[in-house]
Amino acid sequence: MFKKKLFVMAGVVGAMALAGCTPELAKTQLTSAPMAELAPTKQQLAEQLKGQGSKIIVAPVEYSTPDGKFFIGEVYDDLTQRVMKSGNTVVDRKLALKLKDELIAAEKSGKFRTSGPSVADVALMSKIVTLNSSKSFHKARSWVDDKGERHRVEAYCSFSAKAKMYVRAYKMPSMELINTYEYDGSESFSSETNNSRCPVSDSQLRGLYSETLAEAVKSGSFQTLNDLAPEAYVIERRDEVGKPGESSLFRVTISKKQGAIEGATVNFYHKEKQVTPITNETRIQEVLIGEGEVTKNVDATGAYVYVGDEEVINKIKIGDVAKLSHGKCDVNETEVLGSCIKIPGL
Repeated sequence: MFKKKLFVMAGVVGAMALAGCTPELAKTQLTSAPMAELAPTKQQLAEQLKGQGSKIIVAPVEYSTPDGKFFIGEVYDDLTQRVMKSGNTVVDRKLALKLKDELIAAEKSGKFRTSGPSVADVALMSKIVTLNSSKSFHKARSWVDDKGERHRVEAYCSFSAKAKMYVRAYKMPSMELINTYEYDGSESFSSETNNSRCPVSDSQLRGLYSETLAEAVKSGSFQTLNDLAPEAYVIERRDEVGKPGESSLFRVTISKKQGAIEGATVNFYHKEKQVTPITNETRIQEVLIGEGEVTKNVDATGAYVYVGDEEVINKIKIGDVAKLSHGKCDVNETEVLGSCIKIPGL
């Protein structure tokens, strides 16, 4: 417990130190910055400002474990909400259900229908593959500590569950694989009892399974959301007065509606053209520059992002790409020993 407290306090101190370094918007001045070679056109910028993101079809959740059928609805809703909060648009659930068989066939054949209007840019296919539980009985025990005080722990049963999901993201209509993901979750609880058989009700077990799957989606979906994060752009640079190039705020077109919130991390990228030697095909590659943190200055059209690394500051150009970085934990949480802990007041 003491070690856990140390980690939590380190996170709090780090957050406070960073907050103290962030310049006030009123104490900054507009600073010129070079234009990116592949900066967005006016039309691209206008489309991005609408906040639509990619159109993503979340296919109905499949399952290969018997108990999985009881949770496909809540898993679908959880995943869908996270996709929408990431700044993307989710295709209507009824249409997703209607296209389920076609998507499964397309996954096997490697091609979705190409006639007619495009229904989505990306398809997400998911399956619950593992959902199991275990229980164990612990006898009552007592002991005397170094001070001569007696302690006793009553007999109890502990119950635990594990879940695994496979999720695949495809570009549409080509069905080109974007990435595959494994979502893993585990939860447990205990109750005092002298019954060594450790009886558990159906409702308790289903509740445990539900929490385990929710943990799997929460802890596993961040990488999926990062891969699908909509592009936004850098449109302004402001340096702290008297500290040119040392402490800067960058205006990015990520609004509150698109997920910008104070404390969130934003990654910056250059777009570069790369030519494949054999085919001579040109493709656009995004190269990571560095990261910054969203300040309190968030509005309906964008946000200011603080960057304190001089090297990163001087690499960022107007028109470079900015993307929200989705971590395992929510913004008001800190990861401690692999778990997300809420920090009051942050």
